[in-house]
Amino acid sequence: MKILLVCESSHINESGGRVVRYITKILKRDGNQIRLVVLSEKRDDYELGDFYVKNDVEFLPIRRGLRNRMLRLFYKDEEAKSFCKILSKFSPDVVHFASFDHTKPIRFIDEAKDFGAKVVLQPWTMHFYCSQGFGFRNGEQCTLCANGNYLNALTKKCVTIKAIPSLIEKRLSHKSALNADLFLSSNGELDKILTKYGVGKQHIYRFPIAFDYTFLEQQSEKTDGYFIFYGQANSHKGLSVLLDVFEKLPEQKLKIYPMALLPENISKPENVEIINGVSWTNGLSDAIVNSKAVLMPSLWSTSTEYALCEALLMKKAVVVFNVGVHKDIFKDRFNALVVEPNDLDSFTKAVLELDTNEELRKSIAENGYNTLLDINNPDKLYLKLINCYSLKTK
Repeated sequence: MKILLVCESSHINESGGRVVRYITKILKRDGNQIRLVVLSEKRDDYELGDFYVKNDVEFLPIRRGLRNRMLRLFYKDEEAKSFCKILSKFSPDVVHFASFDHTKPIRFIDEAKDFGAKVVLQPWTMHFYCSQGFGFRNGEQCTLCANGNYLNALTKKCVTIKAIPSLIEKRLSHKSALNADLFLSSNGELDKILTKYGVGKQHIYRFPIAFDYTFLEQQSEKTDGYFIFYGQANSHKGLSVLLDVFEKLPEQKLKIYPMALLPENISKPENVEIINGVSWTNGLSDAIVNSKAVLMPSLWSTSTEYALCEALLMKKAVVVFNVGVHKDIFKDRFNALVVEPNDLDSFTKAVLELDTNEELRKSIAENGYNTLLDINNPDKLYLKLINCYSLKTK
């Protein structure tokens, strides 16, 4: 089988890049031919290593300005022509868009369909319908725009009037996306959102956000007595929850390692430390390994976030809200402590229990680790993808 993976990144230090690298590795068996098209504005952003020597990768620069995106909706520009040449030269059986959101040139989807390839779309976040990206508004999950009524983004003040061209683009993209053969969904909540989006149940196929668990081999029994949160530090990831919880727990220490810089003057309790500028290249893995447990209070209808996967891989106990994929993969007190959304009292009690109950910490950590390995077993993932690509959907 010939499979064309269309992605935004193939970089080892970006979660999206790590997903497509793992998918590529999984699929390269049984004579399958895999080619990657990376929609990157600059190839210079990439450290060209063994991955690019061993795999068929092409970088296709995409002009992402609004004017170019709008024009691309109505005529075949140079990027679309280049994509058509790739289709013609490689002649794929399947074109797998990983990920899928409204910024992916929708004309590429149309061209792949016209070419006769099976088109598979794999959303990772809610950007495919949501203007702010995570289907989260005013502290709650929001799917108002999922049915195609993107004026809701204006009336609910998620965007300003300047965003009207982008909303038009999103609406046209929505219409074309529904012509795809299959949507890959990582969890039951996303199934429901895709159904609201207009996708027939026969066109929804369950497949996780693949995580290569050989990424890191760093585990430790050592703990330094602090809890940790890392990644995007904002409302849909539960930042305010953490600050409120640790205000109630002055004897406990929380370290926050934000993906983007948080202002030093942010209002926070004294027992919360914000450490900017630390990543995998300069000490984040050690900070996670030495923590007592990892707190992941995401409130959006989350997919399997890479920060969560990394915590499980390091055999760290986690506390999560019962949202998104968490509903499907976690059982309370077995492989995580699972709390109902926005239940701050229960979240606080979960932190305290992990602080004092070492046996629970260890059992949750071990079971979470095994859960991660089972979900991302390469043999299972391979069979799922091949079955998906082979499905007859009409």
